[in-house]
Amino acid sequence: MKTRALIVEIGNSVTELAVFENSSRSASLKAATAGFSDVRCVDRVLSGLFSECHGITDAAVCSVVPALTDLFLSRLAGRLSGSVLEISCALSLPFTLDYRPPEAFGADRLALCAHVRHSWPKEAVIALDIGTAMTCDVVSSSGDYLGGMILPGIDLMTSALHDRTAKLPKVDISGPAPILGRSTEECIRSGVFWGAVKQAEGLVSVVRRFLVKEQGVTSFRVLATGGSCRLIASAMEDPPEIDEDAVLNGARVLMEMNMGKC
Repeated sequence: MKTRALIVEIGNSVTELAVFENSSRSASLKAATAGFSDVRCVDRVLSGLFSECHGITDAAVCSVVPALTDLFLSRLAGRLSGSVLEISCALSLPFTLDYRPPEAFGADRLALCAHVRHSWPKEAVIALDIGTAMTCDVVSSSGDYLGGMILPGIDLMTSALHDRTAKLPKVDISGPAPILGRSTEECIRSGVFWGAVKQAEGLVSVVRRFLVKEQGVTSFRVLATGGSCRLIASAMEDPPEIDEDAVLNGARVLMEMNMGKC
């Protein structure tokens, strides 16, 4: 008998709701996180989803926006007959987390590490999440979390240039930029885009050296996810493997581990 579960992934910029039948996604929708401003907005989206997808009993919420975490948890608990799970360090994890304090480790990073551990249990993995912020997390072949990095992503860089200067405009970067710009807008696009590309390459390079020298690792996988992963990876000299659904699928893995679903 098929079971249906809902995974809600709430990012700083985009929120995705995905319905899974057993381990296969059957429906999903994406919307700007800013659009979920109050209870009515959340209820409207949930009502539309539940009217199309019957039989959802359980849900998990993987969120980096605390106010929306509580809002979705409470609204889902009032609608569903089963369990509503918050992705957090309090769950059983498929990897060993050494982080201080553990509750500060973001739900998206927990899910990403769960995904790579579940997908490649015998490999060391460097996992990049290239979104509003850029994170790099490393899981060893034995399932230990080795550490990570956090730095600004494209949106934060363009916002900082605009917000912290008197004359620089806010620029949207939705595609590759030329190496050199010939206007202020082009120069910002070039600097931010290629800066992000070289940051990603540099992170992988320095972590690679660390793994070889400090951990004796000779083989590892590099994975990229997040809203800007395809844009940035397309310009990297050694592109990583792309999985835009890595966090969503990692949340599903944690849900199955902690709720007995199959």
